[in-house]
Amino acid sequence: MARKLFGTDGVRGVAGDLLTADLAVRLGRAATLQAAAEHPRVLVIRDTRESGEMLEAALAAGAAGAGAEVLLGGVLPTPAAPLLVRRYGFDLAAVISASHNPFADNGIKFFAADGFKLSDDTEAAIEARLDDDVAPPTDGIGRIRALHGTQEDYLRALHTRFTGLDLHGRRVLLDCAHGATYRVAPEIFRRLGAHVDVIGDQPDGRNINDGCGSTHLDALVAGMREGRYDVGFAFDGDGDRVLAVDGTGEIVDGDELIALAALHLRTSGRLGGGVAVTVMTNYGFHTAMRDAGIEVAITKVGGPLRPRGAARPRVGARRRAVRPRHRPRLLPVR
Repeated sequence: MARKLFGTDGVRGVAGDLLTADLAVRLGRAATLQAAAEHPRVLVIRDTRESGEMLEAALAAGAAGAGAEVLLGGVLPTPAAPLLVRRYGFDLAAVISASHNPFADNGIKFFAADGFKLSDDTEAAIEARLDDDVAPPTDGIGRIRALHGTQEDYLRALHTRFTGLDLHGRRVLLDCAHGATYRVAPEIFRRLGAHVDVIGDQPDGRNINDGCGSTHLDALVAGMREGRYDVGFAFDGDGDRVLAVDGTGEIVDGDELIALAALHLRTSGRLGGGVAVTVMTNYGFHTAMRDAGIEVAITKVGGPLRPRGAARPRVGARRRAVRPRHRPRLLPVR
């Protein structure tokens, strides 16, 4: 079945236009009906857009109307969804966000019980059920409740993952894009010992990604060039992508960050089988990994891994190669 609404990263559009409350209700209902459990438990989180509360309420109503127990996790970065799904044993999670898009846009993407995004076939099946005339469950409709403590659960998991990373004495500047990371990102860096200053941490519902964050680095670069910080990081609105700026104000893009992490983990014997990247990753990255003897798996954007040995995509000349040198100010991933 071909998908019409779902793209590479869920259903997106202008809130109130394409992405209406009615559509959110139907998506919540259809996704709940498609879930394998008889009475699914559904987690819903969102970013800071002003339309997020409307869509959260509508999606939750649709899911509850189909018999689900809906837990509202509040404002959290997208990576929190798969973590909380596994931790709490949810059958489904929905993230309401349009990532790096302007505030007027919004989106809904789903994660399955295993923490992975839904397959194309499952999304197509949800679309096919959008207009189903479904009778209320015979044993009662679902409930909608707030799930308290999700932010602390996410922070605790991050702290455990990076417990060996000592940032005492480091000065870090963060740009949270007035988005979903505005509370958790500064807190985790502080828990690891860093001195943290933050920009883009005053969301008002409309300023998300507005001249800030990973798509607008001018403010972060200017702050880094003052010479008071060791490293800076800029997140996008839903916190699933990040760029770095070093102590001189030079931008370090995602390919370079992944290369740094892969090389460090390989040196410490903790890399595992290799590294997975999308088709958008530049040729310089692949060259650096080949020279280091690191296997690379390739996935389409929002899709499954490309099988080993499959041809790599051609990369446009405009993309930068991964540079062989990086200043020691960049903190290693431990």
